[in-house]
Amino acid sequence: MLSLPSQLLLRNTDIFESGKWAIVNPSDAAIFDELRDPSLDVDITGLHQFHDIYFQSENTSKFPQVFAASFSIDDLKDKQQLDGAVIYLPKAKQHLEMLIANLTDLVKVGGKILVVGENKAGIKSVGKLLERLGSSVNKIDGAKHCGLICVEIETPNKAPFDIKQFGVIRTYSVNGEAIKVFSLPGVFGHKQFDPGTQLLLAQFEPRSTKLLNMKGQVLDFACGTGIIGTYFAKLNAKVKLTMSDVSALAVYCTKQTLELNAVVGDVIASDGMKQVDGYFDHIISNPPFHTGIRNDYSITQQFIAQAHKQTRPRGTLDIVANKFLPYSEVMGGLYFRSKTLVSTNKYNIYEAAK
Repeated sequence: MLSLPSQLLLRNTDIFESGKWAIVNPSDAAIFDELRDPSLDVDITGLHQFHDIYFQSENTSKFPQVFAASFSIDDLKDKQQLDGAVIYLPKAKQHLEMLIANLTDLVKVGGKILVVGENKAGIKSVGKLLERLGSSVNKIDGAKHCGLICVEIETPNKAPFDIKQFGVIRTYSVNGEAIKVFSLPGVFGHKQFDPGTQLLLAQFEPRSTKLLNMKGQVLDFACGTGIIGTYFAKLNAKVKLTMSDVSALAVYCTKQTLELNAVVGDVIASDGMKQVDGYFDHIISNPPFHTGIRNDYSITQQFIAQAHKQTRPRGTLDIVANKFLPYSEVMGGLYFRSKTLVSTNKYNIYEAAK
């Protein structure tokens, strides 16, 4: 079923009557097939920063699809500027600002940038962000608890878009060890050292048996800015590190974080565990429980089940989760041994062994 923002967009297909357009971070892959109307003389490219919808779109749509942390003119067919782009409203305001700056490089002066999203996600405040691009900002439509806002570009970027300008480098103390972290808007852990991640890593102090006994293949699932895996690689030379995330922005941040700390690891984009190959001796994660702005507990439940399949005998899974999340029973039903290592008023640290 199409998401509400996609349903609203389809009420306004007249904006796609002709020209070159991009659909940016759509919340569902089906929107591309819905836009394959023979009466529309339009060339559409899907631009994605999330691997799940990119993977679905790549396998179901005949329109070209691009997966990247940022987009350039080289990603577009014929390397020509766009007549317009539709951005699906992201969760973080700074992420939207970054996307708008990026798309202003790709859309020609006189072209249009539109933002579509749900009211409760903040679509009503988007007009102010678009005013810096042009004087003509209009709400094209509002229905299904969503809005569609448009601006015609009058002011191009003064300098080419550079994603690093939106990044921040911070140094955090992790169990007394200094870890440099590169982060971008829209990536988990962008504004702070997440307290749940801190609690998880506190179980692996530098001289602890848990850390010293780790060896072999280690997976940092849903790596975000890369702080978990980087910590292990920096303190334990016996581990071979793999890090994965659904977000292209997270993959970019993690690569930067590894480089800042002079450690190595394989970093891959993956929809859950679908693109993660091989078997692991240890899997560590602060797993997500949101899809967009909605809670989605199935993400971690599916991850735990697949992690069990890809954990070697006597291998371990360590995760942190908000106390209200129902993961203890899932782990206990799959693994040989499962226990709660730490419990606070907000978080639980679970460990399971195969």
